[in-house]
Amino acid sequence: MTDEASTPEGVSSRVAEFVCGLAEYGGLTREQAYRLRLATDEIATNVLQHGYRGPGLLDLCGGVEPDRVWVRTEDEAPPFDPRDHDPGPLLAQDPITRAAGGLGLVLALESLDEFEYERVGDRNRITMAVRRGRNGGGGGPGHGAGGRAHG
Repeated sequence: MTDEASTPEGVSSRVAEFVCGLAEYGGLTREQAYRLRLATDEIATNVLQHGYRGPGLLDLCGGVEPDRVWVRTEDEAPPFDPRDHDPGPLLAQDPITRAAGGLGLVLALESLDEFEYERVGDRNRITMAVRRGRNGGGGGPGHGAGGRAHG
């Protein structure tokens, strides 16, 4: 899916639909599907808000393998590895008085079983995955999903 989105809300609904379909196909539990959707939505939202600072292209694809379901995002925003985000100063502030926000990446990264960032040419590539259970069922090994859509 390639999406040119102008708002985080616009991309969030498309991300949710894509990840939920992939999770169902891969036989993920409700909790596993939620974790993958949460992380993918947070990454996509951050790309628009902080990477592009507005509208921009976001490529999204995913697949089902015997042991995991994965989603990959690619964008042309400035280089940014979410693992480099340091929430320490924010967490040190009093939660009652600090501004809202800033912890989404922490939640996203902690909700995943696997996370990989690469800079490929002029693109950020992020691959996120959750491991499938032994009774995973669904699409079977090596099946992928993706496509092109314009928002």
